Amino acid sequence: MTLLEIRDLSVIYRTQQGTVQAVERVALDMYQAQHLGLIGESGCGKTTLLRALIRVLPRNGKITSGQILFKGRDLLALSEREMRQLRWREIAMIPQASMDSLNPVQRVGRQLEELLTVRGKLDRAAARRRAVELFELVGLDAERLEHYPHEFSGGMKQRAVIAMALALQPSLLIADEPVTALDVIVQYQVLEVLKQLEHELNLTILLITHDISVVAQLCDSVAVMYAGQIVERTSAERFFAAPGHPYSLGLQHAFPHLIRPKDYLISIEGYPPDLHHPPQACRFAQRCPFAEARCHEMSPALQEIAPQHWAACLRAPEMDSLRQQAGDPAIWLKTEAARQYANGNGRSAGVDRQHRQPGMVLSSVNGHAAANGPLLEVHALSKRYHIGGGLAGLLRGQKPQTVYAVNQVSFSLRRGESLGLAGESGCGKTTTGKLLVKLLEPSAGQIVFDGQDTTTLSRSALHEFRRRVQLMFQNPFEALNPRFTLHRSLAEPLIIHGWRDKARRRERIIETLDYVNLRPAEAFLDKYPHQLSGGQLQRVVLARALVLRPDLLVADEPVSMLDVSVRAGILNTMKGLARELGLTTVYISHDLSLLQYTCERIAIMYLGHMVEIGPAQDIISQPRHPYTQALIAAVPVPDPTLPNPPLRIREGVPRPTRQITGCPFVERCPEAMEVCRTVFPPAIAVSAQHQVLCHLYGENAGSPRLAQPVEERAP
Repeated sequence: MTLLEIRDLSVIYRTQQGTVQAVERVALDMYQAQHLGLIGESGCGKTTLLRALIRVLPRNGKITSGQILFKGRDLLALSEREMRQLRWREIAMIPQASMDSLNPVQRVGRQLEELLTVRGKLDRAAARRRAVELFELVGLDAERLEHYPHEFSGGMKQRAVIAMALALQPSLLIADEPVTALDVIVQYQVLEVLKQLEHELNLTILLITHDISVVAQLCDSVAVMYAGQIVERTSAERFFAAPGHPYSLGLQHAFPHLIRPKDYLISIEGYPPDLHHPPQACRFAQRCPFAEARCHEMSPALQEIAPQHWAACLRAPEMDSLRQQAGDPAIWLKTEAARQYANGNGRSAGVDRQHRQPGMVLSSVNGHAAANGPLLEVHALSKRYHIGGGLAGLLRGQKPQTVYAVNQVSFSLRRGESLGLAGESGCGKTTTGKLLVKLLEPSAGQIVFDGQDTTTLSRSALHEFRRRVQLMFQNPFEALNPRFTLHRSLAEPLIIHGWRDKARRRERIIETLDYVNLRPAEAFLDKYPHQLSGGQLQRVVLARALVLRPDLLVADEPVSMLDVSVRAGILNTMKGLARELGLTTVYISHDLSLLQYTCERIAIMYLGHMVEIGPAQDIISQPRHPYTQALIAAVPVPDPTLPNPPLRIREGVPRPTRQITGCPFVERCPEAMEVCRTVFPPAIAVSAQHQVLCHLYGENAGSPRLAQPVEERAP
């Protein structure tokens, strides 16, 4: 049964620069109980299509043509009052930012009950009973109805929003990036809730995302959107097995794969066309490695290239051959966009950081890169925060508490080595990173950088330390002063460290922008942050961290907010530059597939403790700690034939406000023994470089594994 029919839909935005054709002649059908994933880069029109569907476009937006038929009714012909009645009752939405969807000064239960009484016309008692049912349905305790949003974790807030979306039993549920920025365990739990709801409620789901691995695990069909148009539509199984459009090929090759790791991620050079003046030919032609002359002259129509498989590509009949070629990174460096992206000195865009000739390698400006031995040594590092207490706390009846954020962490890093810190939110990753760069002072322990104890640095030595150690922040929109040009933002650290010569500063800035693939660099100097895309901003943040040529770079979730194709370009750049500059790097991320691609070693943190550390491939393929096994089992892979195995660990990270006597993971571990509750686990050397903090080894070696090793998930 057809539930939703979108016919020839076009949407425009009126801006100061002119009219933007945001969505053009989109046609899409959805059937009862279908789970459709709508994917594409930021700005491709996904959210505009969603807003047009439920008629909540901004004031400058307008639907210029088409029909939206929902259960046979044309939504565009309904009055605003009729649409208000239809929203939540028939079509509900899970917004991207769950925290922005909840009133921070009102209990979550009160917000849910208000929806049920005002929109559902239930009395208070019935609304309360229904709220309890909904919380139980999404896996939340009914006691949580009395809590405020700030008392919920990220995953719990997302579940509460899902409960609100399901309150009036809608026929269509629209999920807009429902797991973006959530750590991998919480993401797994939210996806499991959605899968459960599919079976229990027979829901029809429209999932909007740029994460193709989420689509692989949740959806049975896929639609790909590019520059305001649908360019491919088929089943999820066929999309991942045999994509029919070059853009789909690029997206798949740009995504890291935990089970089948890639040596190189494809980056789709360039950006979608300016939709103020959309091209009359193929909109992907400039970025397509297979574009021919006719692709720049003709606009391809969406045509059926196989049973139930539609694609808008003039070379669709040759797609079997093109798929084989698409895995070669060199092919994607020959596009028109890649040639335009190259700088003006004759260098090809294909000369990437990791493809330079030996004579082109940069020399370290610090004079330390050639030395042997560890650059960074961390010994029993701990950080504690004291909260509560004081007069205000006493008046509220609050007792002072201690937060044990980082506990007895020890490791070392050789020069040029890369280490990934992984774990759930609140595990101590970011705090550890801030301690390494001296944005925080440790409560105990020692950090030795290049033979010097950083806790005892003199003022001049600290100034030099700041030059040699840099932090790359997670959010590029907050990391740059919006009133500074890029030239001023990059010149500031140089001025602080004594670069008086303006010409020399400008030369270093241009050189650094060029090395992070912002070309031609001169064109970016006078731009402000708001004039750049998210990917460009992240490259600027990387350039600012590298402009002083540091020896150690700490990157905190450097690509978590970026589209998959843009992310691939940033990761390739960072990986190549680390090798070229001899950088020692610490990556902080919850994405283990990303860390597998970028790092030589991975350390797993839980409640401030480093529970496992070893070579990246060993950690991924043969995880030893139960928590590491759970993290890996939770990572979705971009292949619907490889479903995630069930997690056996218990939900919920305990609050780090009590000192651990036994194993820190004991409350969530299904293999916990009595000794785990009373004795802190020893550090067991699995191999020369692989250590695990767990009682299941040593005397208890051979205990059954909690999750499948990665190779066992492959068919």
